[in-house]
Amino acid sequence: MPLASGRELLAGAVLGAYALPGFNVSNIEMALGVIDAAQQRRAPVLLQFNPSNLEHFGGIEVAAAAARAIAERATVPVGVHLDHGAHVSLLRQAVRCGFTSLMFDGSTFPYERNRTETMSAYGVALEAGVMLEAELGHVGGREPGVATSEMVLTDPEAAARFITETRVDALAVSVGTAHGLAGSVNVALIRELRAATHGLPLVLHGGSGVTPRDMRTAVEAGIRKVNISSEIHAAFANTLAMTLTPSARDPRPSLVRARQAVALVAADRIDLLGAAQRA
Repeated sequence: MPLASGRELLAGAVLGAYALPGFNVSNIEMALGVIDAAQQRRAPVLLQFNPSNLEHFGGIEVAAAAARAIAERATVPVGVHLDHGAHVSLLRQAVRCGFTSLMFDGSTFPYERNRTETMSAYGVALEAGVMLEAELGHVGGREPGVATSEMVLTDPEAAARFITETRVDALAVSVGTAHGLAGSVNVALIRELRAATHGLPLVLHGGSGVTPRDMRTAVEAGIRKVNISSEIHAAFANTLAMTLTPSARDPRPSLVRARQAVALVAADRIDLLGAAQRA
């Protein structure tokens, strides 16, 4: 199946009132595990890479080439997304390498700098014809490859101003979740933000660890993309730890099991977000 654009995948989520799953992957087996789950559940997905994921994959060129090849072989729509791009230069590089959607993250900057640099990022995305996600407010917690500080909830009035000035396609919002396996969801704030941004697709970062009830409610309230990283990384690492023994001479059987563990977690999240049977 042809590589899917992030804009098309997000539009499908808006139309179908579900959340597009964005899975951050750090190696081939994790990416393949996500695709296994997506094909089993007939779901559109994004393979995502933040700077740490890119580093572990061998750099942006290697990550892009591998992800594009995997996506093009898939039987469901798959996009390749740059997550937490902190510099406009990285977004330009991602476009050259064939990413199909971008995120610029200026959430740790003061409002005016975030707005100004997001507008520059929008110019890169517009020229390339790809979707741009930005972040206002700040999702705290800890995750490799993500610049974090104390949580700052997204203000609806500021969000309304921000999207008007920057013209982004999607907005990552801080509504109580955290990067890593922690956080809760302020559903009332999601509803306020959705109204203030006139139905712009809202993105939930820190999707790992959110309870099923909270996640379903967040999607019902207007979340249209959810990032999942820590859960699939933990599933991969825990499986390797349990199956690789000191006497092992071949890591491949353990890598296969780790891929299967990622697929199980990814399939569960796909179902929870309402993305199954949407492809």
